[in-house]
Order: sequence, then structure tokens, then C-alpha cells
Amino acid sequence: MKVLTKKVLTNLLAVIILLAANSWGCAHKDRNWREESIFRQTGSAKELHLRKGSASSKIGTPKELTYMTCEEHERLGDVNFSRGDLVSAFVQYEKSLRLNPDNSNIRYKKGLLLVIGGMNEDAIREFQEVLKNEPKHALSHEGLGLAYFQMEKYDVAEACFRVAVEINPKLWKSQNSLGVIYDYEKRYKTAVREYKAAIKLKPDEGLLYNNLGTSYFLAGNYKEAIKAFNKGLSTKGPHNKIYNNLGLVLSKIGKHQEALDAFRKGGDQAQAYNNLGCIYLKQKKYKEAIRCFEKAIELKPTFYIKANENLKKARLAR
Repeated sequence: MKVLTKKVLTNLLAVIILLAANSWGCAHKDRNWREESIFRQTGSAKELHLRKGSASSKIGTPKELTYMTCEEHERLGDVNFSRGDLVSAFVQYEKSLRLNPDNSNIRYKKGLLLVIGGMNEDAIREFQEVLKNEPKHALSHEGLGLAYFQMEKYDVAEACFRVAVEINPKLWKSQNSLGVIYDYEKRYKTAVREYKAAIKLKPDEGLLYNNLGTSYFLAGNYKEAIKAFNKGLSTKGPHNKIYNNLGLVLSKIGKHQEALDAFRKGGDQAQAYNNLGCIYLKQKKYKEAIRCFEKAIELKPTFYIKANENLKKARLAR
């Protein structure tokens, strides 16, 4: 059996850093929509097997004993996983599997950690091991979909998500992932159908409305996009992504003041002016762009390096 390697630890640590990072650039770039979608699939994966409100999340982290059973290592791994300590969780799942290599549940969790760490080929091997013994293990099919998705093998990922939903129609994350794939392929009507199906299963999940609104936006249906984003804002947070995307749509239809307000609610004043400046820059409204970037710098003179870079671009373009 494969032992824990330095490469695995490095990748898992990199993911923790990524989850903590928060950068702002020009909000109008299409790549932001794409990267946000990818991040949602992998970043939300950690909730797939964790039970909210479980006893393990309400107590302190237990100390590792000299001898622990397979179940105890798994439980300690779950506690670490729920707290975002992915490296420690991986170590515990490895120890658990050494004691019981045939435990499909633990192997699935290990595979999920590898997906989050970007170790997609290793993750695929773990999920395939599970499916050898349990061909209808729906979550492992979903895990395969996530791994292939990150490898940009969208046809294979789509097939995996389809199988997962056929086995368990309640897997709303698989339906959401299918929607993202169809958005990549510019099959927006099909993507909308998948997001709506996911929303029926999880009507309180704001990110589903965010994805639905994004799909409408990419299809040029701005009215429906605004409706979807507003519905998302009526769910429990966080709402910063939705406000930012709502600002993009509002600016697209010329409602720049409303867009500025939305950007402000999604971040702060400086970020809002920088985002709006990026939109003006794309629209070749250089005077307005310069004014926005100068305002962003005025609000955060020592911090907002990005606005300085954008201001130079606007002045050169003018």
C-alpha cells in the first residue's frame, strides 16, 4: 500500500494556503467565472462525507494513543478533516487503512483528500479500488468526476457524474458539477437545467443560485441572471461572490452605480472602485476607468497595488 509522501503533504499544505488566500483583480475577466466554478467543486468537496453537528465536531481533538483501532484513526481523521487540518486527516486515514485495507469508506475519504490536494491520478486509483468491491458506491463515482474534472477531461467527468446521479439522484453536487461542465462547453440551456435540478434538492444553497446566474450571464440572459443572483442573496451566506457577480451583470447593462453598490457589498470601497474601473477599461471608457482607479488608490494608498497597475493600463490606453 502507498505510504504518505512528502509530495502529498506539500500539495495538501498548498491547498490550505489557497483556501486562506483572497486576491482581487479585474472583475470582468471571463477566467474569474471559470476559476470560481472549479474552486467550488473542489473546495466544497470536504463536506461530502462529514456530518454537520456530529459529536466529533463538538469536542476537543483527542490525543493519539499508543495503540488505536481502525475506527479510532478514522474518527480522529474526520475531526481533523472537519477543522481543515487536511494533512493530519490524511495521516490518520493512512493509518486506518493499514489496519483495514478493505475499508471502502476510509479509502473514499482518502481519495477525496487527494482530490482536494490536486493529486488527481492518486485519487482516481483510490476511488477505483472502492468501486472494485462496491460498483454502486455513488460518492466514489462523484469523486472520480471531480478528479477528471480537475484534469480537464470533461467527457469522462460528465460520465462519472451521470453514473453518480443515476445511483443516487440526491447527489446535488454532481448535478451542480454537470452544470459547470455544460457551461464550459457553452451548452447553457443544459447547464441551467442541471442547476435547477440541484436547487430543487438544496434550495438553501446560495452558490447554486450563483452558478445559475453565471450560466444565464454567459448566455447573455441578463434579466434572468439578476433574478438568480438576487434569489441567492436571500439564502444564508456567504454572499460576497454573488454580490461581485451581480455587479458584473449590472455593469453590463449600464447600471454602473448599482454595480458599484453591489461590488461594495461583496468586498469594500477600494475593491468596488477597482472592479468598476476594470469594467470601464474593458468598455474603452478610459476617463471613467482612470477616475475609478484613482479613487481606489485614494481609499487604500498603501495596499491597493492592483489598482495602481490598472491605472497605468488605463492611462496608456487613453
